[in-house]
Parts: sequence; structure tokens; C-alpha cells
Amino acid sequence: MSYNVRDYSMKLIIVFTALISLSAYANQINDQTNSNLNSKPPQVLQQLSSVERSIKYGESHSYLIETKGSHFIFGEVEQDSIDVKIQVFAPNGLEINAFNETKVGYEPFIIDTQMSGQYKILLSASEKDSSGMYSIRLIRNEVIASDLNKRLEQLLSPYDKQTTPGAVFGVFEKGNVTHIQSVGMANLAHTIPFEVDMPTNIGSVSKQFTAMAILLLEKQGKLSLTDDLRKHLPELPEFSDKITIKHVLTHTTGLREIFNLLGMRGWTGEEFIEKNQALEVVKKQVELQVKPGEKMNYNNTGFTLLSIIVERVTEQTFSKWMKENIFEPLDMNNTYVRRDPGHIIPRATQGYGVDENGFREVGDLYSAVGAGAIYTTVEDMAKWSQNYITGKLGGKNVITKLTTRGVLNNGEEQTYALGLSVNDYRGLLRYMHSGADMAHYTNYVFFPEIDKGLFLNTNNTAFNMSIWNRFVDEVVGKDFVESTEGNAEEGETKIIDLPANYLAKLTGKYKSELLGVVADIKATEEQLKIAFDDGDAQPLTTYSEKEFGFNDGQYKLTFLMNNNEASASALTIKTSSDDYEFKKLEPFDPTHEQLNEYTGRYFSSELEVLYTIAINEKNKLTVKLYTSPTLELVPLEQDTFSETSMINTDLIFIRNEIGKVTKLELSNGRTQGVVFERMP
Repeated sequence: MSYNVRDYSMKLIIVFTALISLSAYANQINDQTNSNLNSKPPQVLQQLSSVERSIKYGESHSYLIETKGSHFIFGEVEQDSIDVKIQVFAPNGLEINAFNETKVGYEPFIIDTQMSGQYKILLSASEKDSSGMYSIRLIRNEVIASDLNKRLEQLLSPYDKQTTPGAVFGVFEKGNVTHIQSVGMANLAHTIPFEVDMPTNIGSVSKQFTAMAILLLEKQGKLSLTDDLRKHLPELPEFSDKITIKHVLTHTTGLREIFNLLGMRGWTGEEFIEKNQALEVVKKQVELQVKPGEKMNYNNTGFTLLSIIVERVTEQTFSKWMKENIFEPLDMNNTYVRRDPGHIIPRATQGYGVDENGFREVGDLYSAVGAGAIYTTVEDMAKWSQNYITGKLGGKNVITKLTTRGVLNNGEEQTYALGLSVNDYRGLLRYMHSGADMAHYTNYVFFPEIDKGLFLNTNNTAFNMSIWNRFVDEVVGKDFVESTEGNAEEGETKIIDLPANYLAKLTGKYKSELLGVVADIKATEEQLKIAFDDGDAQPLTTYSEKEFGFNDGQYKLTFLMNNNEASASALTIKTSSDDYEFKKLEPFDPTHEQLNEYTGRYFSSELEVLYTIAINEKNKLTVKLYTSPTLELVPLEQDTFSETSMINTDLIFIRNEIGKVTKLELSNGRTQGVVFERMP
């Protein structure tokens, strides 16, 4: 439950990759990212043999891996003094994956092959004008395991090292853990391995526990889901429409998102803020973003407020009440609410981020109690999941309320219940949630109809979370009701080729207002690629003239065309639980004179912060906060720019009736329409 977009569908918040069916290798690879100045022929990688070379920006080094049929390939690059991007090409010359999660040190790459042939690994320097040394090594090239334990060992093997943070993966059925494996380190400073029973931060997966707390208190008669928030938090402003507790539980309040809002002030996540800051955020909000119940907009602010309500009606701390009323009754003996990052959790894993120096220790989010902040284990999540079946805690009526999807004012059913996503996946009812704190990522799913669940948690921000989909499909595949044959989402449909002039019609920037994310569609001569918020481009798999797949075929991208001869006007990205609409942006390339119209100082009384807008020596618009370095802005469309490195927001300049810029509005999906007045 990070303050950035990583938590929303795991970086879409997930790492996007594509896996396509393969044919014989063609020698006409055209990588438009690099000049490919190196004329040496590709070198065949031999298993466990290391190759060390120097590289500079503009060069690309090619390596070949020979394989037969369905194989699991795992290799690693050690970046000694340069940040290297890894691209993987199929035997037919099309790119199928890209890896660039770390700037120095260890960068793994894994491939699940489908056909025999030579796979090309292309390495290039990521940073302009850089040069340095790296080494590459092929670790595994073996048949994809059919045994589940062996398969888990394959997919987790890139992190089974004493020099990397780790992960734990578990499968449970009927309340019992049937498969469990942990890899890597829980603490790098003290070389402590990541053990399966170590409590780990689960981020927003915590929200279902907060929802249970509210339902138990409702059952005791201490509150009601229909209560106005102001009944329990009278210091909140009286908005024009009433916000109920149920609005909070279903993310339909219209409140600002606390972490996105504070990010607009230059807050980076590790600085201290107390949970009562959530109250202050709401108190300064002039009006609701939307009418309560009108639309879902994921919101951590409200869940933090719920933890305060629990404390007020029970006269206990949230952490103590949760322990006594939820964790202990379910024998969840390794589960804790971490009050703040200074609270010591016995045997807890330390979280790690990555920067130009390698792995670094990262603290948890402050003010996350209620919205996140729970530490737990696979075994305890198995016990929690079993309660969905038995109703031991709360009873069946409470479980029904917890898992009943919300309904918007217009009668449309949500895919979200109370602190939990509830939807259908291949014919099976599914409860699920993802989570992300500053340096812990989590995925949780439970299929109540077959009483089976899965849990993946890592303390490594460079962990490849896309392998989660492979876990789910391989563990639950035999239980799926619906056949996956011929389903483009699952990558079974025949892969086709489209001409370059047609692919060009689909290129451009597309924006999701809901997510606050921009998707940049690019094209080579042979295929499309997609990049989110100026990140690395990832390859797409072509299923038809309008449909493309990515992330191992788990997600589908569909273009809306104006007509058969015109360019695309919008696209939809379909995940297993939701559809996200992206509208195409009109190109905007402002002149120096146009940029001058935006320069000046802008002040927000809501944020109590001053932005200085200027033009740098590269003729780029910039923004400066008192706490931050000067940040460069990227033009999106007329009067709209974006910043994705720190404040993670769109800056929309507002003009008066005579066309003069007088205001600035900030919006980033979860927090919208924060007004800055232009100062004289």
C-alpha cells in the first residue's frame, strides 16, 4: 500500500512482460533503443561459464542460449560499474521480455520457453554516456518442472542467494499449508536467511483485517456500517454529502489519498508522520472529489481513519484490540499490527530497496495502521483464510458481509467487497488483494469453492512479481471450471504479424484518469512495446489487429479504433479482476514562448506548499519544492505536464476567461484537483 502507483494492481503495479509462441531464429533483429555498434557475432552461453566484458552507451552485446521445447532458463548479470538493460528475443527475432530492476550488482533474468531454438540475450547500457564492466552467466537451462515443489524451486531460484533479499511462497488447502518455500535473506546486514515462519509486512492485504474489526464491532452494537464518519470523528468537516463507514470499506468516499497527497508536498515515504495526519488531511479538504458512492477510487486515508474509530469505540490501541479479538482467537500467533516503524516485531524481515549503490535498508510507511502495517506468515494466512469457510470468528453472517461486493449509486456492482477484492477467475470465485509497503510486496488469493489459497511475500523491491501469475495457474489449474484453450488472455491464441505501417497507427501516449498512469505505446518494425510513466518499454504479443497480450499472457490490451483507416483513440487494459480505460492524448510539444506562459510561483493553501515553475537550460519546464531537487516536467497534452520521479503527479495549468494562466491543479489518480493559486 505504497503512496505511488505500485500498489494499484502491482505496478499497473505489476512488471509487464510478454511470452509468445516461438519459431526459428531470424537474423534481422531491429532494436531501436541502441545503435548496436558492436559488430562481433553473438556468443553462445555455456551453462555456469561466466563471460566478463566492458560496454559503453550505444553498444549492445548479444548472447545466444540453445534450448529444446519447454525449458526454464535462468541467467544472471553482475553489473560491476554500469547499469545494464537485458532484452530477450525469441527464435523468430521478436522481443519477449526485458529486465532492468537494479542499477548495480545482481540482475537476474528468467525465461519459460515453448519451442526449440536459439534465444537471444541483448545487453545494453541504460544510462546515457555511461561505460563500465559487467559479467553474464547462464545458471539453468532445464525442462520446466511438472512437480509443484520443483517448479517453485525453479521460479524462486534467482533469489536463493545470501547476497539478495528474499521471498516466501505458500499454498494452503483446508487450513493446512501444503507447499511452502522461502529463499534469500531476511536481513542482509546480519546474514539472516528468510525463513518460512518469519513475520513479513503484507501492506494493503491488511485491509480485510481492518474490515473484520469493523464488522465485529458492528455485531457488538458499538457502531454501524451506515454511521456517518462524523459520528465517531466529529472534528472532520461537514461535507455536502454524508460519508458512511461502508463508503470507506468500499473505497467510494471521495476523500483525498493521504500518501499521494503528501507526495505532492515532497514526502518520500520514510519521514515520520503520525496517523492523526489522516485527520488533518481530511480537515483541509475543501470539497469531496466525487459524491460518496459514485465511483471507486482506492483510498488509504479512510482505512487509517477506521483504525482511529476502532480505538475510540473500544478505548484500546488498535494493535492490542486486533491481537486480542482477531489474531489470538484464530491462533495467528505470528501476526502483529506494527504500530510504527520503530515497533519491534520478533524475527521480522527487513525491507530493501535498490539505488545506484545496490540494496539499501528501507523503513515501513508511517501512518499506515488500518490501511496496512500488519506482519504475518503463510501459516497464519492459512488460518485466516479458513475462517472464510468456517466463520469461527464472527459467524457466517459477518463473513457474508465481508465478502459481498459493493454497489455504486447507479446500481453497478463493484469488484471490491469490504477491504477485499471479490471476483470470478476462470469459473472460480476468488478473494484477493495485493499489497506494497515501502519495501515489501505481497500477493494473496483464496478460492473458497475449492478451499485453496496462495500467498507470496518479498522484502525485495527488485523481485519479479510477474511470476505470481504462473504460481496461481500452475497450483490451481486443474481446478479451473472454464477452459483456457483459445483464450487470448492466456496466450493460447495464434500469434500473428502486422505490418509496420499499421502498428504505427496504434502508437502514442494513452492516459488512465483512474490510475493516474500514462502508457506510451511504441513500435519497432515488427511489434509494439508499452512503457508506463517513462519506465522501460516492455514487448507486447500480437493476437489480432486490436488485441495484444502481456505479462505472460495474463493481461489483454485492446485498442479502440476510430475506423479501419484511422489511428487508435483509446485502449483498455484488462486484468483478471478489472478493466482500465486509457484515452489517447493529443501530441503536445510546446515552444519556449509557450513554456514561458506557465512560469511563476504557485501556492496551495490545502498543502501549505509553494511550487516554483521555471525553464531549464534544456528548454524543459521544471518544478521546485523547498524540500526537493529541481524536477523536470514532461508535456502530456495542452496545458498538462507530468512528473513521475518524486511527486508522481500531473500538473494541469488553468487559464482564465482571457487565456492567462492563473492556477495550477495537481491530479494523480487517487488524489485529484488540488488547487495552487498563481502568486503575483
